[in-house]
Amino acid sequence: MKAGSPKRRLAAILSADAAGYSRLMAQDEVATLRTLEAHRGAMAALVRQHGGRVVDAVGDNLLAEFGSVVDAVSSAVAIQAEIAARNGRLPESRRLPFRIGVNVGEVIVDGERIAGDGVNVAARIEALAGPGEVWLSAAAFQQVEGKLELDYDDMGERPLKNLPRPLRVYRARARPQPEGGAASGEAGEGAAALSVAGFAGRPAIAVLPFASLGGDPAQPDHFAEGLAEDLTMRLSRWRLFPVISRGSTLAYRGRPVDPRQVSRELGVRYVIEGSVRRAGKRIRVGCELVDAPSGRQLWAERYDRELEDIFAVQDEIVDAVAAAIEPALRTGGGAAPLGHEPRASLDAWESFQRGWAQLHRATGKADADRAIALFRRARELDPSFSTAFAAEAAGHCVSILYQWTDSPAEAAEEARRAAQRGIELDEADPWAQLALGVVSAFAGDLARAVPAFERAIELNPSLTMAYQGLGVALSAERPDEAIRILEKGIRLSPRDPFLYLFHHQIAVAHMMAGRYEEAIAAEEQSVRLRADQPHLYRVLGACYGYLGRADRARAALDEMLRLSPRFSIDALRLSNSPALVERYLEGWRRAGWTPP
Repeated sequence: MKAGSPKRRLAAILSADAAGYSRLMAQDEVATLRTLEAHRGAMAALVRQHGGRVVDAVGDNLLAEFGSVVDAVSSAVAIQAEIAARNGRLPESRRLPFRIGVNVGEVIVDGERIAGDGVNVAARIEALAGPGEVWLSAAAFQQVEGKLELDYDDMGERPLKNLPRPLRVYRARARPQPEGGAASGEAGEGAAALSVAGFAGRPAIAVLPFASLGGDPAQPDHFAEGLAEDLTMRLSRWRLFPVISRGSTLAYRGRPVDPRQVSRELGVRYVIEGSVRRAGKRIRVGCELVDAPSGRQLWAERYDRELEDIFAVQDEIVDAVAAAIEPALRTGGGAAPLGHEPRASLDAWESFQRGWAQLHRATGKADADRAIALFRRARELDPSFSTAFAAEAAGHCVSILYQWTDSPAEAAEEARRAAQRGIELDEADPWAQLALGVVSAFAGDLARAVPAFERAIELNPSLTMAYQGLGVALSAERPDEAIRILEKGIRLSPRDPFLYLFHHQIAVAHMMAGRYEEAIAAEEQSVRLRADQPHLYRVLGACYGYLGRADRARAALDEMLRLSPRFSIDALRLSNSPALVERYLEGWRRAGWTPP
């Protein structure tokens, strides 16, 4: 090759373009640009996950290059599934679908950019596709036919601009499930891999039909079916864990199923199984959460109820199961072991999971810093991952709360920026709303915090941490209402890993209402659950001070300082309302103690 002559190579090219972009921009530029940015961030993450690279993203387009046509088409199908899911969470007026064209051909390489006929043909094919569709050139079709669990429609020969003759093109689409929804087993792991790819690498959950024990197997148990259906609908409101539709799980009704088989056939990481047994007017419901690939049980519970109002009982059990499963997944469901450095290929989801596990077990500054670093890695790998930004904000807030940061003001600003970015990416993400509420509460902006917590609960009624946050926000000015909300959170998740925080905040609310004996009783419950948490002893110290028990107050405050030797009033003011800080200070003064 002569010096200076262009380099050429064979490549698979994916060209994507937003449909209806100009119309949406004319209606609302800011909202449309946010949607476009979030969608393209998710698309770029899926391109990388399938071994490709984004070459260009100008205007409302995205151009990506792959070394394999199979990877390019798999990525295209996964992108359309992800964008469809994201659009489904948006108001109809803000939905932004994409057209995608895939071609294989020779490209001219210019640094990081590519050009040439291979790229031009991909762009022309993309223009033929309808919104949400993936179209292929004949050359691309020939290389993927029979290699992916997809169906293809021959769209005939189409004239393409600036090409001398028509080109045959094909439309790729996800293969319909057999009647009943579940894969028959013949699809094998290829179908599972494709299914998982459609979730942007995030582990999915399947709620299997609940077994009816002791009844007539030929007759449907409407209570059992209603439980599984309502639980599927409830969990589908989550953002973190995609939930397989009810239609795709009905094929497993009435027969024993190995969770590993379900994992292979539906492409899921987690399976929820249950059973219903009746005895007169009593009913017993058993439920378990299983790590499907390994068959390992992660959580199990039994519920005994009187069948006075069948729908009320059904709602109560669905609430309880959904609330219990969320923290089980959040703190232990598939997270990588701690204490090991993440490998270079650690993806966004795994980084996020490791960060949550690290934050949950944090006992000092190093743990919190590591969790924040993992959350940052997650959102760098997937810039559209709104929940990773929310988690980073939570990590900074935990560092402030426990006084593990050298610069509380800087940490507060980092938390604010991360929470705001999460909202910009997906305002319907309950975790993003939760983070906004926490950050606003820390800043003393209760007018913004309370609606954010309420919105998080509206989006996911099983998000118990939102009940805890709302209780925090209301405890100073509306303590009785705060206690009712916190008690509801406890009823929803009586084994929540953060149960001690609910009891602690109930203690704070009682203290703000001047009920010091009740506050001490609630805080002692917190101490029994987590005696290593320094902020629990702040309440005990203040309440004993108000009651004139100086010796007990000093013992509690000594324990607080032992657990938190860096304690300072300035840091306390950053994470608590002025009214609460003054209530602490007055109680401590009555105990004869002046904080450092």
